[in-house]
Amino acid sequence: MTVFVHLTSHRNLPAIRRSGIKPARRAEAIYALPVTRNFQIAHQWLRELKRDGAGEIFGVYFRLPGDEPVRVGHFGSAHVEMTAAEAVALMMQAETRDPSAAREEDRASKAVARGRRLPSSPEGFEVLVPRRIEPSEIVRVKALPQVVGWRYRPGANGAPPCACLCCERGRYGIGKLLRRVEENEAAGRADKATLFGRDEA
Repeated sequence: MTVFVHLTSHRNLPAIRRSGIKPARRAEAIYALPVTRNFQIAHQWLRELKRDGAGEIFGVYFRLPGDEPVRVGHFGSAHVEMTAAEAVALMMQAETRDPSAAREEDRASKAVARGRRLPSSPEGFEVLVPRRIEPSEIVRVKALPQVVGWRYRPGANGAPPCACLCCERGRYGIGKLLRRVEENEAAGRADKATLFGRDEA
């Protein structure tokens, strides 16, 4: 048996305790990650989920048989079908690598870009379980530190923020960011924030 963690809002806990973890609307699977030695990697999606206004995020831990089929990959890229035990082994191997060095290696890899090979960086992985998790499979529900993981994308810390209305509309702080961009433009100063299409006529 292998243990996985599903991150969810505190608002969903009563329903999960009552009837298990169901795929969200418009989703065909449950998103999770294997519980391994590296707490940071296993719970890396927490801050990104909080960014959507989910409130306090909890970890719901559940068991899967080792031969259960799952799909594994980085978000926004091809996913590979394997067993739950193989997914745990893959994540444990990825955790031994330095995330920033692995990201650079993945960017330079044509095989990764064409979807022929999974990325080697442990940041950005997700496991898709293509079925509902029954309440009897849930091991425990745990409150988590709310500062774990990355926001926007792995390695985004220190990069200029994006102020595009198409991807950041309604996000916390976007109004302040847009005002700063406009003030800098009016004063003839360059701004660090990237704004898609701003330099076009």
